[in-house]
Amino acid sequence: MAVPGLFVVGTDTDVGKTRVAAAIVRGLFAAGMRVGVYKPVASGCPRIDVPGTDPWELWHAAGRPRDVTDVCPQAFAAPIAPAMSARAEGRSVDESLLRRGLSEWESASDMIVVEGAGGLFSPIGDTTLVADLAREFGRPLVVVDAARLGAVGRTLATVRAARAEGLTVAAVVLSHTSPPRGTADDPASDVSIARDAVAELSRRLAPVPVAIFEHGATLPPQIDWRSLAAPPRAAT
Repeated sequence: MAVPGLFVVGTDTDVGKTRVAAAIVRGLFAAGMRVGVYKPVASGCPRIDVPGTDPWELWHAAGRPRDVTDVCPQAFAAPIAPAMSARAEGRSVDESLLRRGLSEWESASDMIVVEGAGGLFSPIGDTTLVADLAREFGRPLVVVDAARLGAVGRTLATVRAARAEGLTVAAVVLSHTSPPRGTADDPASDVSIARDAVAELSRRLAPVPVAIFEHGATLPPQIDWRSLAAPPRAAT
């Protein structure tokens, strides 16, 4: 039987995607699940076996299953697009390995959480976009954006583009990537902007759950992540 899972994507880079993915993994692991974690490629990552890198954070959240190199079999040092980062080292992204690496987790997991790199349409190889892998892997998307001004527009653009690609959106999370400034009674504060963005997105995307991930949180928003996960299926 195919293993259910989720594919975490961002509206852009540096929107809190890894923190959200790791929190989802941590919550599932705490509930007693064997969670596979996979990041097909990483850049800005000279070593993946040290705390603080995206692959290590996912691996640690899952209880350190298998080896951290199975989490991310391809990593490059320069903090630029993976294919460019690879070329800077005289290497290239193995686009076949991007796909094969997921199978390492199939037999050892109750659920798999995949984290993309950058935005949904970011290139992760010379011919492969994140959206291409999301379609091939067939798991529902968790769309992550930073909880700041513009979140509604950025998120709706990503959700509509994902659906146009035949992808299913399971949930949306707005992440406070830094401590929010201001108070709830100031309509221009970070707190109010995030709250209002969640309300607007919830109205426009219902019944898709939309939640805030607080700065410093370690467990995910209270969404039934297990029920949202699904086995791979063909894009529609």
